[in-house]
Amino acid sequence: MTNDAGRRAGWDGRHGGRPGGGEPEPFVIEVLPLLPRRGVALDVAAGRGRHSLALARAGLSVVAVDYSRKAIAALADAVHGGGAAVWPVVADLDTFPIGDGTLDLIVNVNYLDRSLFPKFARALKPEGFLLADTFLVDQAASGHPRDPRFLLGHYELRTLIGGLEIIRYREGLMVYPDGTSAWRASALVRRKET
Repeated sequence: MTNDAGRRAGWDGRHGGRPGGGEPEPFVIEVLPLLPRRGVALDVAAGRGRHSLALARAGLSVVAVDYSRKAIAALADAVHGGGAAVWPVVADLDTFPIGDGTLDLIVNVNYLDRSLFPKFARALKPEGFLLADTFLVDQAASGHPRDPRFLLGHYELRTLIGGLEIIRYREGLMVYPDGTSAWRASALVRRKET
């Protein structure tokens, strides 16, 4: 098994046998009223589509990209016949083409590839939004993930979104409705009109 095949098998194992959709992250629900109601959104590392489906229900056309074939298949099953404007795509985000000035919204939740943030900023239309919500370095002491490559340092997200107008920003311990918690950094930013 090649390294690529092994990586994909790991992600497929995580998503296999589970239905598409699910409950969006609380920050996504919180800022949903601030997001555009029309246009094209990109859901980065969309998984089984919990955010893609919420965005489509809000009126956006969503391109949902994930590396896991099983995740995208589950999302495609959830979309099939439901009328949601979601286009599930299996792709590696390192090579997935994103045109400059083409997107009204990018949602990046629980996925951290620091090198993509400049590409995200260029991909936004003027007045387009980027929603980023992922784990802080503090999370390593209390649960998954533990790998520092996938954990933001304190205020690092502010650096990654530099040049974009901050609409909402927070860092700290997030307590979920079920009582679980996670250390997270969350931002909703907008590309200024040029």
